[in-house]
Amino acid sequence: MNGFNLTRPQGATQSILALLASSAILTAGCANMVSTAPAANSLNSGASVTGRVHGGNQPVAGATVTVNFAGESGLRSASTVAATTTTAADGTGSFSFTVDPVNGNAHPSSGSTFSCPSSGDPVVYVVARGGNTLNNGNTSLNNTAAVFLSPIGLCSTLTSGTSPVLNLSEVTTVASIAALQQYFDPITESIGHDGIGAAKQALVNSVSLVSNLVDLTHGTAYTTVNRTGASFGDGVAAVTVTATPEVAKINHIANIISSCVNNGSAGASNCNTLFANATPPADPTFTGRPSNYVFPVATDVLQAAFYMLANPTDGSTTNLTNLYNLSPAVGAPYNPALTAVPSDWTIAVNYSTTSTCGTGSGAFINAPKDINVDFNGAIWIANGQAGTGNLAGFSANGTPLSCVFLSGGSQGGGVLDDQGKVWFGGTANNLYRYDPVGHTTLTFPTTDAPLAIVADGNHNVYFSTATTDKLFMIPGASTATAAVAPVQISSSILTANRLFVDNSATGGGAIWATSGTTSFAKVALASSGPNMLNGYNTTIFFTTAPTYGIAVDLVTGSPQTNNVYVSVQGSDNYITKWNGSGTSYAPVNGWPTASGLGGLNTPTSIVLDGSVNSAPTNIWGVNNAVNTTSGLYGLTEISPTQVALSPTGTAAGGFQKASPYLGPGRALAIDQSGNLWIANDGATSITEIVGSAVPLYQPYAIGLMNGRFQTIP
Repeated sequence: MNGFNLTRPQGATQSILALLASSAILTAGCANMVSTAPAANSLNSGASVTGRVHGGNQPVAGATVTVNFAGESGLRSASTVAATTTTAADGTGSFSFTVDPVNGNAHPSSGSTFSCPSSGDPVVYVVARGGNTLNNGNTSLNNTAAVFLSPIGLCSTLTSGTSPVLNLSEVTTVASIAALQQYFDPITESIGHDGIGAAKQALVNSVSLVSNLVDLTHGTAYTTVNRTGASFGDGVAAVTVTATPEVAKINHIANIISSCVNNGSAGASNCNTLFANATPPADPTFTGRPSNYVFPVATDVLQAAFYMLANPTDGSTTNLTNLYNLSPAVGAPYNPALTAVPSDWTIAVNYSTTSTCGTGSGAFINAPKDINVDFNGAIWIANGQAGTGNLAGFSANGTPLSCVFLSGGSQGGGVLDDQGKVWFGGTANNLYRYDPVGHTTLTFPTTDAPLAIVADGNHNVYFSTATTDKLFMIPGASTATAAVAPVQISSSILTANRLFVDNSATGGGAIWATSGTTSFAKVALASSGPNMLNGYNTTIFFTTAPTYGIAVDLVTGSPQTNNVYVSVQGSDNYITKWNGSGTSYAPVNGWPTASGLGGLNTPTSIVLDGSVNSAPTNIWGVNNAVNTTSGLYGLTEISPTQVALSPTGTAAGGFQKASPYLGPGRALAIDQSGNLWIANDGATSITEIVGSAVPLYQPYAIGLMNGRFQTIP
């Protein structure tokens, strides 16, 4: 974020960095393969890093284990090896490192003692490679395909005396690479990030997420993890959120790669099958990598697991089935596992709760209408529970932060402004601005009940209404010290379900609105026009089906133009794309998409993930209708060139998730780590799809303010 204007830390985060950094290794839980870790072997007052390496149920002898500092010179930059040792040949697979308590002390990377840098605070992770994975005492065996991964957290947690105990297994490897996939370079097998600001926070959040998937102490997947309200939160002391990961899918991928690990060498037939069918994405730009990036063919299980997650359909149903069958039906090391070939390898986490909170005693999650991400990766939910719906916020790992009762439920909107304050449209004629840092609320009276809400980078907030065709602006809303009267700027947008602000320089951006009918609109500052109101002109564009979701990107050049993506509902099930500038926009040749492309099935919210070249990498959409054959709900991913990256069709399309992992989707957001967050329509839960999208700078309004519109952090 060098050179950009960042005001103060945004969101309810006085202590969130420490909260997230420490949670990765300190969460204990039940496991289906329990082992006792070796005792710490520390020098003076320093901490230690100890543990074991298991391939399936076999300890691994002679594996090379390294402590690594994540790269901090850019996304997927090279990491630094801080210390090296090998696992014991005594049938335990144990290893041990010592942490020098004096930061910056020099130690050879070939030794087992390391210290944190004298400046900076890198993310630390452990990798184990090779060794005898058969537990037969043969020191000449070395399966180079066996690679295991586990994160620790920020190095400062070690110098403060924390001594993590790790049990590296295929499960920790799958969970870690799922959460960290956007930071992983399969060529160097390094994990790296920008090292500052939002990028650093995003990697810390990803490390924290691993603790919602796997018990690192025992090397096994969690069935559920409970998160209780943060002590520095607002109204959440009695709130518990339960994270439920797709444990069967995590275990099945772990079983697949263990079929290669539990062999004497990387040349075993199971390894050959794994490497041949775990194919990388056909186009590197789909993963946010440059177009000249060349994915290497997998030669170890870490690369193979990454390809299964980065290209979750494996390029064909044949490849997907071949991989599925590598997990034995009987005697698999990790259970429960899948019982049928899945649509894909994406991993979901469902966050649910029965807790009530707020002065209205509403649910912490109930009928979510909108979902947003703040600067620190915390998730904010506008609940629509009739009469008692709250504004709720939880950290990137599901720890409740805030629960605020604001007039009894949202009709459809919530947003983060350019100061990190959260806006909530209540059922009464009021719009509310909540400050998560000061724990204060400012009420802005409106003449109509707010529906969709959006913020620009110039301190303004806009909202549509539930019963009229009006669009309003609240000028200077994010910095106002008292309520400001809304100004009507359009009377022609119909009932706008979704709003979006683009990156136009004049006046903070043009506002785009869907209508719920066969049109969408652009509302922008103008000196003249056929639909002028208080300095804004409204231009209507007509479609052949009712519109719902809308997203806009930037096309570089002179003059600057934008691509506008609009989801349409009904039996059409497509996304249309328009291009132009000013008031002149037209459908792009070859669009709309084919009906049901990528599983489009009554799509609602659509979003674009991050990019490195000021153009969208992928278009994501949530579907509000169930697949007719599978009976499951799905998430859609397509490329800007209409390549379906999720299975096509309304019978069994999209990245499908069984209940309770995913329901009918209403709203969608992508965070700074590449996780997708879905508001399940009418439900009491939120869904997270782990690490599958290119990371996106959040919130949008701060991105607009800082010149980071639709880009990676």
